[in-house]
Amino acid sequence: MAAPSDDTSTVSSDTTQQPADNGTHTPGTICGVHNVYETKPDENGETSWSKELPETILDPAEDAESAQYALIVRNQKCYTGRKSLSIHSIVIQSDALKKYLGKVLDGYPGVTVTLERLEFYAPFKPLVHRWEDFVKARDEEELDEVTKGHVDLLYTILEGELRDILARKKDLIRNGVITHPLLWTLFEPDDVVVANVGGRQCAYLFVDDAINCRTKAVLLDVKYVDFDGDDFGYRDYQFEVPVFIGTTPITTLPAFPLRYHPDKDAIKERLIARGKIWEQHKGYHYKQYEGIAIGFLEDDETRRYHVKSRIIIDADAFNVFHPHESVSVWGDVPNELTDDHRLVASPAVYGYSLKDKEWLQFYLDCTTEIKWDTAAFDALVLPKEQENLKDLILAFAKAQSKSLDHFDDVVQGKGRGIIMQLSGPPGVGKTMTAESVAEVMQVPLYVMSAGDLGSEAYKVERSLKDILRMVPKWGAVLLLDEADVFMEARTATDLKRNELVSIFLRMLEYYEGILFLTTNRADEIDPAFESRIHVSLAYQNLDATSRRHVWCQFLARSANTEAFSNVQLDQLAAVELNGRQIKNMLKTAGLLAWSQKKDLNFEHVQTVLNLRKSTAPLSA
Repeated sequence: MAAPSDDTSTVSSDTTQQPADNGTHTPGTICGVHNVYETKPDENGETSWSKELPETILDPAEDAESAQYALIVRNQKCYTGRKSLSIHSIVIQSDALKKYLGKVLDGYPGVTVTLERLEFYAPFKPLVHRWEDFVKARDEEELDEVTKGHVDLLYTILEGELRDILARKKDLIRNGVITHPLLWTLFEPDDVVVANVGGRQCAYLFVDDAINCRTKAVLLDVKYVDFDGDDFGYRDYQFEVPVFIGTTPITTLPAFPLRYHPDKDAIKERLIARGKIWEQHKGYHYKQYEGIAIGFLEDDETRRYHVKSRIIIDADAFNVFHPHESVSVWGDVPNELTDDHRLVASPAVYGYSLKDKEWLQFYLDCTTEIKWDTAAFDALVLPKEQENLKDLILAFAKAQSKSLDHFDDVVQGKGRGIIMQLSGPPGVGKTMTAESVAEVMQVPLYVMSAGDLGSEAYKVERSLKDILRMVPKWGAVLLLDEADVFMEARTATDLKRNELVSIFLRMLEYYEGILFLTTNRADEIDPAFESRIHVSLAYQNLDATSRRHVWCQFLARSANTEAFSNVQLDQLAAVELNGRQIKNMLKTAGLLAWSQKKDLNFEHVQTVLNLRKSTAPLSA
């Protein structure tokens, strides 16, 4: 064939375009194209570029003549030893054949039969996956003579090329097994595949497969439905099938199409039912949890936690406050899920463990409804002269939670919170007050201490900022236990602590929720706090009457109170203990009774009390 000219140029007669004295033009001024050609690879496989047209260049394989044919079949040398040539690809040029394939491949992702140039490449996955449909349509549909001729032509070519693969696939599936090289024949795009993840059966939609070039393992890309706090959508996941020799049962693969499971109908029904429950947990929910949860670390690693705590399910807050991993979804999934979406919905939700103070992924089947201790507030023991303050505390808390107090500071957004100070010695009921208020209101209780916030000013400010935004969002009660370090009066010498107090005061100005502060040194708090505290309750050491009431309350929960006589209860109340000590005494006595396989009685409590050096033995 004639070689194209190396240069195609049009040079203007303008003097600026004329050659210089050395016979060259100014760089970039010639209106034309200068062609160069890639050379053959050398002994190192490297190529270069030359002005010379390669001698081995051939005429284009596709031209006006080839365009007349229904099919173009590209063949290449075969190295299997079973045949000399194999088909590299097929170009479908027949409109009649495209229309026929449109029915056979209807809904097959990635195939658009209406393209002017429709190509299929070996190993012809769409045609292998839909081979039975192809044959059935060829045998049963009434086709015009032209279409039938083109369909028969393609069938003959494909049957010859795919005969071995199709026969092996059929034989393997009939025996319920598969080989590693033919894994791809099992998985059709959008197939529902099942797998065991985290000890739970899960379903996914198959997307594509690939080969790990290093390990030769097959990588199965799938997707599932998740919730990002605002919308439902898809998330990606991947399974790896390591190389194995010979055959393996299909159902032992890390993931496999649901249609190969012997109990596929029951599994589908069960997963859809779980998906319906999961769908109802979008948004905010407060639950009890016991089981394994998953934490996300900075280096994309995960950590398993055993959680026994109340949890807050809130994917939106997870995305806002969790620093390492966020829930991101893609794709068009309706807000009202269909059963097809519910089938492949995540088995997990995202939220916060109040006890562990961790943002985690929770499995929905480990959640239960909270059993509220509705009697907790009534059981709260206060001195008689302060009993009326219980109702005041509860009234403040309820009003705040229902936004009944619309009073605002002069500066918009300031002064909306309710701050209550609880002071007194340890074990007299300060913490229990906050706990019981949360119980009677049936809202979360977020407990933090100075140790949780740290001592570095910037860390304290960052942690407080998140907490004081997060807690009102949940309508929770916030308890800052042992808050002395943030409340003590500022001095001229301790600048570091002064900074902490200033940060805390500034953050409280804009807090919009309910806050309990407990302190053991109410007389030493900074004066600036006095104007911010709405209710201040000073607890005293428990007297004998209060201690007897506490003993009865704890005994009622752990044993039969009638097993203790009034005399015995009076003797217990005579021992100067605080509420926490009484609780610990009964817990230890309960363990002693359990070890003896007996019901808890006075003798068990007496034994534990006698271990205290300062306590004299009690008579029965």
